[in-house]
Formats: sequence, structure tokens, C-alpha cells
Amino acid sequence: MSPPTAELAGLSISSKKTGPGGKPLVNAAVVGEWHDAKAAYTGPKLSRRTWENEHFAGSEGLDFVFRITYDDEANPSGMINLGMAENTMLTKDYLEYYAKVFSKALRPNDFTYGTQASASKRFHTAVADMWNENFTPLTPVQPDDIATAPGATGALDQLFSVLGDAGDAVLIAAPHYNGFDANMVVRSGARIVHVYGPEPDIAFTTPGAEIAAFEKAMEDCKAKGINVRAVLLCSPQNPWGRTYSKEVLLDYALFAEKHDIHLISDEIYALSVWDNPKIPNSPPFISMLSLDVEKETGKRFDKSRLHIVYSFSKDFGCNGFRLGVIISQHNPLVIRGLLHISFVAKLGSIGDALISHLINDKPTFKELVAKNVDALRDSSEKMAAFCEKQGWKPVPVNSGHFMMVDASNLGFKTMEEEKDFGRHCIEFGVGVGLGQSYHARTPGWLRLTHTYAPDRLDLALERLGKAVEAWRSRGLRE
Repeated sequence: MSPPTAELAGLSISSKKTGPGGKPLVNAAVVGEWHDAKAAYTGPKLSRRTWENEHFAGSEGLDFVFRITYDDEANPSGMINLGMAENTMLTKDYLEYYAKVFSKALRPNDFTYGTQASASKRFHTAVADMWNENFTPLTPVQPDDIATAPGATGALDQLFSVLGDAGDAVLIAAPHYNGFDANMVVRSGARIVHVYGPEPDIAFTTPGAEIAAFEKAMEDCKAKGINVRAVLLCSPQNPWGRTYSKEVLLDYALFAEKHDIHLISDEIYALSVWDNPKIPNSPPFISMLSLDVEKETGKRFDKSRLHIVYSFSKDFGCNGFRLGVIISQHNPLVIRGLLHISFVAKLGSIGDALISHLINDKPTFKELVAKNVDALRDSSEKMAAFCEKQGWKPVPVNSGHFMMVDASNLGFKTMEEEKDFGRHCIEFGVGVGLGQSYHARTPGWLRLTHTYAPDRLDLALERLGKAVEAWRSRGLRE
């Protein structure tokens, strides 16, 4: 049996590894190979879902990463993970604000099961108001158009449990966020079909370019007898960090209509968008709910097939609050189908109360959104400058928490060599997102998060710089 390890994004990380200062990254007792554990199991019979689900090993890897996470007081030798999309740039601002309003935000009902089966009436109303005021939907969002879930991960899991059957496929443009591989698969049994289209500068702005690849994927699925139930649009896109033009969004809508499938638009970075002079013609963020598809195209579009997924995790730096929503304005049966699942995954009342209070505090809401956008611009520029200093080629971004970087000058010839670099970085107390985990087809790509508070980002880049220097000086790759 091999030494205890945990898998994440293809990395096999030994529990015997140490971080900066020679301290163990994690106690060996809390990690171990999922497949080894199954082989050694002698207890009562478990479900086929548990026994056959390949994503369980990846979940253990994610747990491993959380256990070794850096904390300036509790775990200064831990790993700062530039492969995880977290935004801590305004954490101090949010801590101060929530401490000030805590007693005002909570109500007696927050200590009970609440005022609705999923989340509070207050939360549903606040989300509807936020969407209407910031994204100009064609039809105003109503509180009853919304279902809730623990984050966008939970929203996608719950939504596809309602939309599709085991074995049904979801088409997604690749490279894409690696969480999609599990979010709609682990419980629903869906399958992901990766669709490779043109380069980013073409894909996000040129009508017909990306959707041509989807037409080919649909043909391939039909030839293989695979039933396609939905197309997932990630807008703004992860990992490319770019917004889509109106014309490309209309392409997606007409594609879904043509093939009578659902269109899921994941808009989790909707308020994390800024102007980047290196992308002079980049479109603003446009929510799918704001498009009048029939007026724009002269073609029919059944709005009951459109579902929006959103979470407060990214735009408001609160991944831990687990506040996700699904907006389905024209399909009340989907919302009703989600109700029972929402109840068994009910939102906690504290996060519900605090975010609702922030949304209703219009001046503070606008101030923090604007401050976050400024911080995103600054941190992305710092990350790009670091990458260029390494001789890497960062792809310009105008949204999200990260950027894709061509780091092929590190000499990766195979995906396994790319994994080696990921393991190497962890020994220096920094994690990186490997391109292969987002389904990049060639080695040498990294996805690097830039949305840490300035002092932590500086430390992460210092560690990454040392890791790169050591990688090159050891002569591991020319």
C-alpha cells in the first residue's frame, strides 16, 4: 500500500510532506487513499453511489487542502492556495460592518425555523431587489422566482437533480471551472461533455464561433446515444476571467431553443467586473435575464428553459456563508421541485440576515461593490506583473478572481510534469491551479488567484517565486 495521500486536481500529496519551517502539512491520520480505504473495508454493505463514485477521492483531496490552509496566527506554515477562488481583499471591511449591524440584522424568527422552507422572506425579497437594481432584467425578478441552496455548488447540484436524469449530459465550454465536474454529477449522475471552441478573444465576442463547437458536440452526443439535457454557460467565464458579448449570449439562447434543452447561466462573478485597457473592446457583464431574445433575433425563445445560478461567495467575499440562489422566472414547476431539496439544505439564518441587511443598506452596498472592483483591478495588475517577471504570459482578464497564465517556459512536456510542479509548489507553502484540472488540453497552463488581501498576496507570490527559482535551479526542467 502506498503512503497516505490525498488527491486534488491530479496531485498526489503525501501526508509526510512538510511546509515552510519543516512543520508537517497535516496529520497523517486524517488523510488516506479513498481506493485503499474501500479495499480494506469490511463493514456492512454501503450504497452503490458511495462505492462507485469516483469523485469521492477528489472530495477528500479538497478536505486535505482546507486542513493545511494558511492562517497568519493559527497556521503560518500552511499553504496559501492560489488555486482556490477566494476573495479576502475586503474581509476587514466586512468584519467591521457585520459587527456593527449584527444585533439589528437578526430578528427573533432567525432563532426558529424561519419564515419560509428554504430561506427567509427577507432574503428572497433582498435578492430580487438586488437583481432588479443591478442587472435590469427584462421582467422584474419576484421573490417567488427564487430557490436557495448552500452556495452555487449546492445550487447546481440541486438544479440538475430536478432538470435531468442519471446519464443525461450537460455541455460546457472548456477549459472550465473544475467544480462543475462534481457539482452536477455526484448525486444526480449527470455526465459532463467538454466543448472546445476557439481562442478566448474570438470565443467571447464573435457571433457563431463558440456555438459552432457546441453544434458539433451535440452531433457527437446524438451519434453516441447520449441524451443532452442542458447547456451550462459560465458568465463571466471561469477560468478565462472574461465577459461575453450580447451576440454570443444570444447564440447560447438560440442553441438551447433549437435543441429543446435547458440553459443554465452561472453568473457568480456578476459584480466582479472591471475595465481592463488590455482588452479595449471587452463587453460589460450582461445577465441572461436582461436579454429580450425574441426581439433581438426575431426567433422564438421559451423562457421556461432559462435558469440563473448565483452565490454571494465571490462578489462579497463570503465563501463560508454558503448563500446560493437559483432564479427561474418562467418555470414555477422547477422552483417547486427545488423546494423540498432547499428545505433539507436550508440556509443558515445568520448569513441570510447579514447579507439581506447589506443589500438593503443601499449606500454601503454600493460603496463595498465599488471598493471591491477597485481592489480587483489592482490585484489583477499585481499578479500579471509577477507573471511577466517570470517570463510567463498572463491572459488579460476583466472579471473574476484569477487569470489563466501560459507558464510553458517552465518546460512541462507532459501533464505528469505539470503535476510535479504543483507538488513542488506545495512544499514551498503555496498552491497553484493546474491547467489540466480545468481541462486545458496542453501542459503549461496555470490558473492563479489574485484576490487575497495585499499582505497575503505578497507572501504567496514570494513563496511562488522561490518555488519557481528552486524548480529551475534543480534542473528539473530546461
